Amino acid sequence: MDQSAFLDAMNITRWRSADKPIKPYLVLHDLDADLSDETLIADVLRLLSVKIEDCEFDCEMVKGPQVVWDMRKVKVRPRVAWIVSAPLSDLTVNPQEKRQLWQQISQHLDKQYSTDGGHNAQH
Repeated sequence: MDQSAFLDAMNITRWRSADKPIKPYLVLHDLDADLSDETLIADVLRLLSVKIEDCEFDCEMVKGPQVVWDMRKVKVRPRVAWIVSAPLSDLTVNPQEKRQLWQQISQHLDKQYSTDGGHNAQH
């Protein structure tokens, strides 16, 4: 059995080096996720005013960074992500899932715009 799969099955978190700086944002995905469509990921993050290089991509919650996007098949509570969607592979083939993602992005931006009075709006 693959060691990573075993640790995930046992719900054991992996040790992380303190030398590696923690990025400010987190994108959650499934262990077997195909994240090769970086264009869609980059587009979504850009709309959220988040740089892809500022994101950590992981299969589980990590203490510290803010969860901006949860694209796991099985969502866990508490839901702390800015946006929640189907896995990337489903988004590319399912228009309904993609529509729901764009609606969430729009709602997030509206909320952000109303809380800061539009001062940080990007044009």
